[in-house]
Amino acid sequence: MALPRNRSAASSRSPGRRRARGPLRQPSATQRQGPGLSQVQRRQRLLFAIGGTLILVIFGIIAFGYYQEFYRPPRVMAGQVNNVRFSMGDLVQRIRVLQGLSGQVDLSVIPFEYLEDLLNAETLRQQGPLLGIAATEAEADQLLRAQFYPRPPAGQETDPGQLDQEFKQNFSVFLTRTGLSDADYRVILKESVALFKLRSSLGGGIKDPQEQVEVEWIRMEAKGGSIDPGAVRKRLEKEEFATVAADVGVTASSPDPFADPDGYVGWVPRGAFPDLDDALFGEGDKPPLAVGAISDPQFSREGLYIVRKRGGPEERPLSNPMRAKLNDELVKKWQSEQRSLGSDEGWLKINFNSKLYAWVADQVRVSAPRTPRAPQGQGSQP
Repeated sequence: MALPRNRSAASSRSPGRRRARGPLRQPSATQRQGPGLSQVQRRQRLLFAIGGTLILVIFGIIAFGYYQEFYRPPRVMAGQVNNVRFSMGDLVQRIRVLQGLSGQVDLSVIPFEYLEDLLNAETLRQQGPLLGIAATEAEADQLLRAQFYPRPPAGQETDPGQLDQEFKQNFSVFLTRTGLSDADYRVILKESVALFKLRSSLGGGIKDPQEQVEVEWIRMEAKGGSIDPGAVRKRLEKEEFATVAADVGVTASSPDPFADPDGYVGWVPRGAFPDLDDALFGEGDKPPLAVGAISDPQFSREGLYIVRKRGGPEERPLSNPMRAKLNDELVKKWQSEQRSLGSDEGWLKINFNSKLYAWVADQVRVSAPRTPRAPQGQGSQP
């Protein structure tokens, strides 16, 4: 016989099953906010990455600027002779030597001239054995003492030990001011000795007497001068040459080492002033100036000249200034020929442009000696 279903038992078990299964769970606050925190974290990480990148970029810009402005320029090649290389730092150092000796340097021309001097000196050092030219330590020491050894007045009693001490002190102060070592400066002194010997060697071949012309001239600045050459030339059509020369000489920025205040020079040989040779001696089909004639302005390395020929040509002995000038020109010619030959054959190189020049000039200005101001009331400006 079938028993009836026990509802109470069934119903009593249902709550237990429901309790066993438990109530439906609601997501916690942490679970509800989980995806939101992940987005914030991603944003934070992105911001950190961007910030780190910007810091690296800024640091890189600063480092690159330091490299370009301070580290690299002193090491850039300025010139090279065979396997001997000169840097921009070497060039600045050499200019500071001149600065230490004279106190002032003309930065419009000195960087270019000193770079050529570096190349000329190294070329002579390498070719010296072929020319029979060599500078010794004893000769360098003699030149060093000539520059820095004190010279007491004639008749004054002196202590040799004290003079030696003053000599060492003078030289030490100079090395400190220029940043050179004793060995570095002795290299420079040897270059001077070698150049003197080259000059003597080339000067021995100067012919004396030789053909010369008698001249007077007016020398002006080739660039940036305040004197108008055309106006000076027109004045000479109405005024005496000596009068105009004396007037222009007063306003010139530097005195002429070869002419007196009235413009008189004297007897000049061919080659002493190569840029004036055509006017003074003629060239090919071009005749020279006639005696008494005045030239148009003539451009030269030394400046701009208006020349009046007074006499000649005549065979005459050389004056000491003209012999020295001819000797200078022979040295310059030898150096120029060597630079040209080295450039053509590839054993001499030059690397110099306006940017590098500006860097060199800035470095020299930084080390320029300060000019003390005069006390108030003694012509100084407040």
